Parts: sequence; structure tokens; C-alpha cells
Amino acid sequence: MLGCVSTPMFILSAMLIATGPAHAAWPDDVSLSSMLEHDGDRVLQTGVLGDSYRQLIKEMGTMASNKPITPAETLGVYGWDIGIYDQFIFIEAHDRGTNSIGSVSPWDRAHEEEEAPPYLHIPTLGVRKGLPFSTEVGMNLGWIVNTNTGIVSGWGRVAVIEGYKPVPDISLQLGYSGYVGNDELELSVLDLNVTVGSTYYTGSLPGINTAKFSPWFTYSTLRISAHPLLDEDTATGIGAVYYQAGTVEEGFRAPIVLPQFGGGMQIIARNIHLRLGATWTPATIPTAIGGMGLTF
Repeated sequence: MLGCVSTPMFILSAMLIATGPAHAAWPDDVSLSSMLEHDGDRVLQTGVLGDSYRQLIKEMGTMASNKPITPAETLGVYGWDIGIYDQFIFIEAHDRGTNSIGSVSPWDRAHEEEEAPPYLHIPTLGVRKGLPFSTEVGMNLGWIVNTNTGIVSGWGRVAVIEGYKPVPDISLQLGYSGYVGNDELELSVLDLNVTVGSTYYTGSLPGINTAKFSPWFTYSTLRISAHPLLDEDTATGIGAVYYQAGTVEEGFRAPIVLPQFGGGMQIIARNIHLRLGATWTPATIPTAIGGMGLTF
């Protein structure tokens, strides 16, 4: 399953995102306007829809955020890295129970057929480049399968402690990601991340038959902003508000801030890497990511 997505798929995905029609036309597109009806009846409980909208924004922000798919150790000034990864967003792993949004998933409410899939699959192309002074930058491009939407993100980070064994490596990251392609919603996530990990070597001949194993743990703060692109009646009906910093007006709220915990591991042999990672964000949904690539 991991690493099975080819480069041509990414090229095709990027073309579909860039040139696809603006209106919602794919089976699993998020459609905010669909929240107004359920089982053929108009939903009149604005408070329930407002809570459901907020929960949907929180979970979409979790989906769009940068994932912990890089070790704490940086690449070095001449290093570079490229990989193909699969993200899995488990949108039905959150127990809805009988809370304020009711037992109906916000993803089902925002699905034209009222039956969202149990998880979303996001093939992703990732690239990063090492820079001087233990810094590096990276970017990711992903397509949300069966939708007209995708995720574009970038980040920069610096290792504040690196190479002082047995002290673990520690790096700090600032990143930004955007959910693109939906004509009813603009959503972005600013993330601040700390990664703690170490690298262990195996093999009898260092530099010849040596493999490296790197586990890591992360803590992130996600700052989610959202702009619903709806007419006034629809926005009022579902309680859709703007989540945006620096604006004090009716219908605007401060960005949603969430903590996120994550971890992962990497194995490198002969410049080929295998990576696995996962995140858990309280009150939203878990995610997993894995894939393969080249590291030089």
C-alpha cells in the first residue's frame, strides 16, 4: 500500500486541481450548502448546524495540517529529500455520541449524498532541502481522492540541538498549509511544531552497508482559519462564521487553536527511505501517513 502511487498520478492530480471546474462535482467533495438538508428535510436547528460546522472545520484543519513525516535530524547544507506518501484521514474514528452536534457526522451533513466515506485518502508528494546552520525547508502537494480539492503546504525548521549523542535531536518547525479547490470554503492552518528524536546506525561497515533508524515524537499547535464562501442566507442557516485573526466583527471568530500529538519512524538504506507516521488531535480525528522516497 505504501509508496504505490506513481509520479504520473501526482502530475494528473495537480492538473485536475488546477483545471477542474469550480463547482462541487466529485463524489466526496465537502459541500457546506448541503448541511441545510438531511434525509430530504430542511434542518431548522441552527445551533446544531453551527456546532457541526465548527466541528467540521476543526477536523478539516487536522486533515490539512502538516504531518510528522520527517525526523528531528536535519539534512545538512547539501542534503535533499523527495518522497511519495499516502495520508489516511480517519474521519469516522471520532465517537460522535449524543453531543451537541447530534449523532450525525459533520462529514455526512456536508456530503451531497449524506454518506461520507470512513476515511479520506490523500496521495502526497513531499520535497525538502537542507540549508546552512541546521535549517531546512520543505513543501507538500496532495490530492484528496474522489474530490476536486487538494492540500498545498510549506514549512521551515531549525534544529536547536543536533548531533550531541546521547542527547536527542530537537527541532522547531513553522509551517502553513492550505485546503484548495472548494468553491464554498477557504481553509488554512498555521502550525508550530517541536520534534524530538534520535538516529541509530546498524551495519558493520559505516557508510557502505549502514542503515539508519530514526524514531521521533512531535507536539504541534494548530491555528485553523476558515472563510465560508456562501450567500448570507445559507451562511446564517448553518451558522457558518469566519475564523480569522485580527478581525472584531459580527460573524467573525478567532482562529481555532488545537494541540496535536504525533510520532513516526524512518529507515534509510542506500539512500532509499521508508517512513511511517501518525497523529492524534484531541476532540478531532486521527491520521496516518507512510511512504517511500530518496534521501541524499
